Amino acid sequence: MAQRRPPVARLRVFFDADVLISAATPESPISAAHILAQLSALTLIDGVTTTYALDQAERNIKKKLPGSLRDFHELLENALRVVSDVSQKELRDFAGYAEEHDIPILAGAVLHHCRFLVTRNVSDYYKTPKKLEVIGPGDLVRSAREALLHL
Repeated sequence: MAQRRPPVARLRVFFDADVLISAATPESPISAAHILAQLSALTLIDGVTTTYALDQAERNIKKKLPGSLRDFHELLENALRVVSDVSQKELRDFAGYAEEHDIPILAGAVLHHCRFLVTRNVSDYYKTPKKLEVIGPGDLVRSAREALLHL
């Protein structure tokens, strides 16, 4: 009889609005953002975002890429878990950690226990708590590929 392995906790990854937009653009099915969304849909990672990031992404898609709106909604339904926004009080604890408009993103990633915050705007984040790494989608995909090679 085969021995059962204990369940492995999935890597929790926070998707910033810009990565949500990239992942939902059908012209880029091999983009790193799209690959990360697929990993989340396959439950290989736990992809999360907040309503704040979701609203930001949807507003920009409606304005600049209205043809991608359906793909965006499918992405949310199939690949990502939307978690609660953080309170104004909690946001104050992160003042000075990032550009002002990115503080809700950083706070959401930290308070929802994400290991990575995936964004194309890494330089907008000045400092982060030790348990969170701000990383570009391509860098995270490369790291995942390397980790798989060592299995």
